[in-house]
Amino acid sequence: MSENNRLEALVSSNILDTASEERFDRIVRLAAGAMKTEIALISLIDQDRQWFKARQGLDVAETPRDQAFCHYAIQQPEDVMVVLNATHDDRFSSNPLVKGDPNIAFYAGAPLITKDGFALGTLCVIDSEPRTDFSKSDQQMLKDLAATVMTEVELSNQNQINSDLSIINEELQHRMGNMYAHISAIVSMLARTDIDRNQFIKRIREKISSLSKMQTLLAKRNYHSVPITELASVILSPFHADNKANKIEIQSHDDFDVSARGAFILTLMINELGTNAIKHGALGQDNGRIKLSWTNGEEVVFNWEETGYLTQSNSEKRDGFGSQILKRIVPMDLKGVATYDIKPEGLNYRVTAKADRIKFSESQKEMHSLNIG
Repeated sequence: MSENNRLEALVSSNILDTASEERFDRIVRLAAGAMKTEIALISLIDQDRQWFKARQGLDVAETPRDQAFCHYAIQQPEDVMVVLNATHDDRFSSNPLVKGDPNIAFYAGAPLITKDGFALGTLCVIDSEPRTDFSKSDQQMLKDLAATVMTEVELSNQNQINSDLSIINEELQHRMGNMYAHISAIVSMLARTDIDRNQFIKRIREKISSLSKMQTLLAKRNYHSVPITELASVILSPFHADNKANKIEIQSHDDFDVSARGAFILTLMINELGTNAIKHGALGQDNGRIKLSWTNGEEVVFNWEETGYLTQSNSEKRDGFGSQILKRIVPMDLKGVATYDIKPEGLNYRVTAKADRIKFSESQKEMHSLNIG
């Protein structure tokens, strides 16, 4: 049994340094009464100490590991360790817990074994009077009570896992519901345009792909926020194909965290701007360039600037579904104002946003921190 793996199992049990619980206190009372001992303990062996989850007849909450009888008991996890008279045992005769309070003479400890075979500690009984015998039936009873301790520990962990899974399931349902609603709205808007079937399918795939990238980013940060620079870089990454990477400049300073709801509308906005730039704008021109920048304050302002030769025919093509997203849907969601200015030299798109519509606030950070804790 690897000690490092054993310690990992102890930490994973989620019982170390937790508050007292009646279900464990009841077991040590039962053990002390059944074995007629002054002391009974649920002892967990940490790296440098033994800590008592439950104790009967002892005031201290922990002792150094090098004084722990239970340190020896966990070395043979299949057996109950019995010390009939510690003063006559070379391992313990000079132990401070034998020579002084609580004056241990008799000890019996049944290891607490996980399903994977790791001994976390023991259920032990202790008395200041030595004994001449500790019968097989007594040992079996102590082992049975130790198994009961582990049943309670593992039941707690399973309940916590079930609770966590339930929360995750509810959150996923909520997020997937939002995602389906967004996609449904996009499909509905596209259906009202005059684009043909192949274009329709292509646009839907583009939107879903971008939203999927956004969700992946949020998942890495527990679905609470994502830095604007990272979001913009990932959403624009498909438009870097065919050596277009040097055509797109994304502001690298004045970064801030975008909330989950803000990430959706920005993904929709950036994807639409990039798609239009390939079809009708800078990314379709040899000398085209794009710069995405923003100012961060009580009001957030986004600027998308395209430079490069733009024909009048291309300009006319921009007044479709995509421009409606940029002119109406994005500013409405952000509670801001958008300007969509097409000139011969390129496009300038500017949109303002109320901070609470897009930024991950300090209060949200504190709440998230409490939830994680």
